[in-house]
Amino acid sequence: MFLLDTLAKTLFYTFLAGSMLGIGLRISKDDLLAVVRDRSWLVRTLIVNFLLIPAVGVLAAKTFALKPENALALILLSCAPGGLGALQFLTKTREEKILAYSGATAFLLSFLSVIVSPFLISFALPKGLTLTVPYLNAALYLILFAILPLVLGMVVNEKAEAVARKLAGPITWIATLAFVGVIVKTQALSKWAKAESGARVLIGVILLILVSMLIGWILGGPRKGTRAVLATASSMRNVALALGIAARSFPDLPVLTPLVVFASVMAPANLLLMAVLKVAGRKAEKRAAAR
Repeated sequence: MFLLDTLAKTLFYTFLAGSMLGIGLRISKDDLLAVVRDRSWLVRTLIVNFLLIPAVGVLAAKTFALKPENALALILLSCAPGGLGALQFLTKTREEKILAYSGATAFLLSFLSVIVSPFLISFALPKGLTLTVPYLNAALYLILFAILPLVLGMVVNEKAEAVARKLAGPITWIATLAFVGVIVKTQALSKWAKAESGARVLIGVILLILVSMLIGWILGGPRKGTRAVLATASSMRNVALALGIAARSFPDLPVLTPLVVFASVMAPANLLLMAVLKVAGRKAEKRAAAR
């Protein structure tokens, strides 16, 4: 969590742990295992995030005349899925099956990103550049703020379901407020990064997010709920991992700045997607009721 001050980090960790705990309080072990056993979903999720989006990003980085730091940022982002900030948009459903898909997908991509992404990035990097990956920090991050809260929530759900149902709502709201706090706290940093990078980088970031959403939406079907899950999970890339790799591997290049731009845009973009889907859903309900 480079570039964030102590308060912003605390808010983000609160959001992450609260979101995973909230998911655990609402789903069971069987719900989670059902997602893992869904081979079609797993294959499509892996193809989207570890093949198609990386291919698009790497091709764009090598085709367009980008500054070295911007090309590197594009490669890092496209090859590193699993941004757990996606939980803010994936945990608002009331359908337990869709919630299970959301939690399992976000965690799976984050976990696999630590293992697979360094190989993808190394393959795509220009000659002469090497990676230093913060494996230990990434592992601790996932264990403390994703695995443990999720498991704790599922244990409470299994032992005291009524208590879990009462706690799930307030904890999810706390996580949401913490996420809003992170956005507000990082406004100045986001504004600086956008001004420093320029319009071309901002446009490139928006295009990467939209293309990732589109690919996730197309392969996330056939259910509308799962389309939204894969569109959001795929477009919110693992900026934390990308920042950790960039800070250790390319300290002489200003790669962190375009990564911050991406982080500042991916949340509003997915908020807009969620709003559009809600409006479309209400219109569909009205049409169905009128028949």
